[in-house]
Amino acid sequence: MNAVEDRRAQAEQRQQQAVQAPAPLFIRACPGAGKTRVLVDRHCQTPPGPRRTGRAMLSFTNVAADELRDRCSGSRTDLTAFPHFIGTFDSFLWRYLVRPFLPAAPAWKHVLSWDQVPAAVVGYRKVPLSSFDFRYDPTTRATQVEWPDSARILANSTQSKADYLRFAKSRRDLLWQSRGYMTGHETRIAALDHVRDPSVTKLLRHRFFEVVVDEAQDCSELDLVILEQLRRAGLPLVIVADPDQGIYEWNDARPEELRDFTDRLSNRRELDGNWRSSSPVCQLAATLRPMSRGIQDDPVGDHHDVTTPLLLLPYGTHRTKASALLDVVASGEAFVAYAALEGIAAPDSLALAYRNNAIPTARSRPAPRFPKGNDATALAWAAAVFAAPETSTAARKHALSIASTLLHDYWYPDTEESLTESLITHDIQPAIMRRRAARLLAALPPVDLTPARDWRSTARSVLKAQLPPTGEQPQPPRILSLSPKYLDMAIGMLIGMPEEDGQDAPAATMRSSTIHQAKGGEADAVLIHLPKPKSVSELLQAWADPLISTETSELLRTYYVAITRARRLLALTYPLSQHSSMTAHLDTMKIEYRAETAFPAS
Repeated sequence: MNAVEDRRAQAEQRQQQAVQAPAPLFIRACPGAGKTRVLVDRHCQTPPGPRRTGRAMLSFTNVAADELRDRCSGSRTDLTAFPHFIGTFDSFLWRYLVRPFLPAAPAWKHVLSWDQVPAAVVGYRKVPLSSFDFRYDPTTRATQVEWPDSARILANSTQSKADYLRFAKSRRDLLWQSRGYMTGHETRIAALDHVRDPSVTKLLRHRFFEVVVDEAQDCSELDLVILEQLRRAGLPLVIVADPDQGIYEWNDARPEELRDFTDRLSNRRELDGNWRSSSPVCQLAATLRPMSRGIQDDPVGDHHDVTTPLLLLPYGTHRTKASALLDVVASGEAFVAYAALEGIAAPDSLALAYRNNAIPTARSRPAPRFPKGNDATALAWAAAVFAAPETSTAARKHALSIASTLLHDYWYPDTEESLTESLITHDIQPAIMRRRAARLLAALPPVDLTPARDWRSTARSVLKAQLPPTGEQPQPPRILSLSPKYLDMAIGMLIGMPEEDGQDAPAATMRSSTIHQAKGGEADAVLIHLPKPKSVSELLQAWADPLISTETSELLRTYYVAITRARRLLALTYPLSQHSSMTAHLDTMKIEYRAETAFPAS
């Protein structure tokens, strides 16, 4: 056995130890550690046959939950059926800790955001309720309302900020308590209230023999308080996280409090074998972590022996110096060319930036803007995405989600249940629903320059032919709304498809997105754009400070996520004025790099 085979065997042994370790358990998993495989293998250990209790496997996005469900069902179909539960953290709270304990009236509705409720507006200026932050203190049970954008909106207003804060609290209480609308925040408040009741946690212990929470670095303060109550009640918890990837503080994620919580779990396993990235990528990522964990993760995957150093692509001019890469567009083109020299095709490359307006655009395909609704344009988007040959996994799953929701609304127009709840009520397996959604999307007409009214009419006919599993014919579908002003526009134009101009599209494109959107993804080559001198200096200042690390800085955690998306090649592009500062820092950190200010020689 050679050295890498020995390291792989050790990494697999640590994975198996995590599979076998009893709850309560904390699994710290580095990027590319194969944690999904560990969770699936752990679930596969469940003996087959009838059971009274099951395992709950939870994540914070539908995409992650779907991946867990798909991989478990691929091993054994019973692993996704009752009494087990695989879904999002929010759906678990709603189904097991909130909805069963609410009064019969009003008709309770779990919504993703206040933006889905037309009446959720405040004051004479009709400010969306989603513009306000409602902070709940789990100790005092008091709610504080904040409004970050008040100064801009209240210019020349006769009403004060205090008036709007009072209106917002009153409107939210009305929609919640009297009309039954609950977003994720209200769901968590109710779940926390119920989980403090010993009779509720007793029912939960009889229902589940283990609760697994994946991507727990995304837990909010209320999430962690709820989990602590479940821990105290004796519910066996398995918490899986990489705190270095906690990048949602804007959504109240609490990496520091997660660390305190996991310290109270009696068992701990570390997965530090990286099956994704090369050694230079692992080395660079380790420099952003605290000194106590500055040893790089062990590259044990297919790219363990790749030695390609960090690629620097400074662009523009500075004083008397000039780069042949005139701007970020040119640096994006050059990146594609240098990736090609490493045998990496453009579609296997990914351009990233902190904000949308900074993403390199050269030969890149912006990440699709996922529709939030379920109208005719959303279905057209889903059909176009589903038919495209190079659709990302996330976009494809969102397209299936749109189609699934529309089928559900057509089959069961009078239900108040969510899609997940209806599937359970009508005994429809999620995999079957996804196949029916795929069948609908494949049957839809092409999304082209057809007038929207004609496309919608055909789409309704296609939808009408999709009968529910019972075979009963529902009422003709009245869904697929469309604003009258759009009826005569081309359906393709409504979803952002370019007009035909006779020009050939680029032969190859690289993917692009913000860093936050890319979390969970990966690519053979990754380009990270630092668009302004200030963004470079802020990163280097935090990076160089020994007291600052991914343990304390969300900025470093964000770039840690960006760096660890790369398998083989990682590149940074930034204004030429910051090149000397960047290279000085990398020299200090003893990071090998290669700087290029021109396209590769042909």
